[in-house]
Amino acid sequence: MNLHPLGDRVILKLEKAEEVTAGGIALPQNAQEQANLGKVIAVGEGRRNDSGELIKPDVKVGDLVVISGKWAGENVTFDGIEYKIISNSDILAVVKK
Repeated sequence: MNLHPLGDRVILKLEKAEEVTAGGIALPQNAQEQANLGKVIAVGEGRRNDSGELIKPDVKVGDLVVISGKWAGENVTFDGIEYKIISNSDILAVVKK
């Protein structure tokens, strides 16, 4: 991919929103909530602290992560694919399999 995040930013490809409820009711697209799960596609090199040390992001490419909400980060479209660029601090958890 030719899209590289800067600093402590992370690029995610969001998981699809639920299209059907647990009870089997199909949701129209405008009623579907944006997923708070995303797969890490690219990771920046990190940020520098006050003494100049490089602090790397806590995730790696391929991780499935939970983000802080639909308002976190910026949505971008690159080569026809939608991504979300967020700061490492907007990642709440890594989903372990």
